[in-house]
Amino acid sequence: MNNKYSDELWLGTLGNGEVRWVAVGMTNTVEEAANRHHTTPVATAALGRLMGASLLLASSMKAEEAITLRLLGDGPLGGVVAVGNPQGEVRGYVQEPQVELPLNSKGKLDVSGAVGAGEFVVSRSLANGESYTGMVPLVSGEIADDLVHYLLNSEQVRSAALLGVMVGKDSHVAGAAGMLFQLLPNASEESVQALEALLARIQGISQIAADSTTMEELVRELIGDLDYRVLEKRPVQYKCTCSKERVSETLISIGKEGFEELLEDKQAELVCHFCNEHYRFNEEDLRELYEQVK
Repeated sequence: MNNKYSDELWLGTLGNGEVRWVAVGMTNTVEEAANRHHTTPVATAALGRLMGASLLLASSMKAEEAITLRLLGDGPLGGVVAVGNPQGEVRGYVQEPQVELPLNSKGKLDVSGAVGAGEFVVSRSLANGESYTGMVPLVSGEIADDLVHYLLNSEQVRSAALLGVMVGKDSHVAGAAGMLFQLLPNASEESVQALEALLARIQGISQIAADSTTMEELVRELIGDLDYRVLEKRPVQYKCTCSKERVSETLISIGKEGFEELLEDKQAELVCHFCNEHYRFNEEDLRELYEQVK
């Protein structure tokens, strides 16, 4: 772990309970994603922000549910995908992880340019087996803006979001965090103004994430002197759901003809998109699976 404290997701309320907030410290988790996928700094930033967005959205879901976010832009990154669940488990990948771009006009990683124009797609997998998908045009490609745009247009929730990933000169993740504020239906004008003042004060969440030495410090720095309550704390980790058994099912699904070609090669290797794990099958493995195909 490259950071001073474990990654966590905290949930709470502001003021007199009119604003719900979720904060996620995820430096180690984004570092693991970067290591698994060998991403360049701008790809790390885009993937890390989207992973943070998936955790923030999933935080209000039921235990066995999950959320999948897709950035389908026309920029050089291609698609970016992240899957998060309420337990704080997250995984993701970038279609083109080796993209290099010059810094933007503010001297920061050009995530917007790397993502490009396109769609922000949100798919919710529910406990009852149903799933539904919402889609909005990307407004900036900076991901936090796109998340807020989605919540307002698809779910009629007034919110504000901060997502940041700081990548050091050595390409290590120096800090990564996200925060979501949601105004509850009874929110007063006073609460709205207090939240606006708070957001105007925050200079950059990635710098705060890099400078903070505890999750408590991160939250305090973000919320400032506003009265807040912490209602729940959850651990956060990079976790994939793949296994050799699941990958075997994928091989079986290619059918008899495709499998006979694999048997001629006497070996096969499949790689998981989400964690870059390599699964190797020797001739004996393939013959066992072929019996199931037949």
